Amino acid sequence: MERLKKLKLTVAQTSYLLELPPELIAEAARAEETPQWLEYCLAKMEAEHVEDAEIFEYLRLGIEFTGDSWSAQTARAAVPILVDQARKGQILSYRDLDAELHRRNPQRTPTGTLPKLAKPLGLLGEVVDHVRREARDSSSQVSEKYAHLPPLETIVVRGNSGLPGTGADGFLVNYLDDMGESDVEERMHVERKALYRKAQADVFAHEDWDILLDLVKKTGGAGA
Repeated sequence: MERLKKLKLTVAQTSYLLELPPELIAEAARAEETPQWLEYCLAKMEAEHVEDAEIFEYLRLGIEFTGDSWSAQTARAAVPILVDQARKGQILSYRDLDAELHRRNPQRTPTGTLPKLAKPLGLLGEVVDHVRREARDSSSQVSEKYAHLPPLETIVVRGNSGLPGTGADGFLVNYLDDMGESDVEERMHVERKALYRKAQADVFAHEDWDILLDLVKKTGGAGA
């Protein structure tokens, strides 16, 4: 664990980096003698870190919100809007979200279309997934209280169906898997609406969104 700390990596981040289950990495890191496979991985990562100290920067929590791209700015600006809607217990359409983004920043050019807003909401989905992974990781500084953070992005829906576009399906599956639901991916074929309604209800019931709001502030604010 100490060697991971020196690299500023949590078990969850290392799991993502090595594409291995976090439980496997945590168990190996706690072992009295480091397994050969982990020793090899650590040595390689340490060498990369010496060469470039920011080599693992892309694993930092909230990195998807950073930068001046339209998608990153839109993702940051969308978070407080969606938190407000969640606290009211209300879904909103892609067009409604676009209108509210424009209302809060009149200089912003309206888009109003699902294909345009899918990327920023996907960035939000990635951040929510990352927060939840970190909160379930004892080596992380993210509070365990966020281990059940629901997919905020799922309350943005198509006006005609009342459901998000299919691009949100992966985040829904990740969340329900984390919550202990069984066979979620298979059930999506016949229970998609019911599963989204469950996740949306969890979003409305959730009270603490501070970590997302704080990440927005740290990465550039919500004034896009």
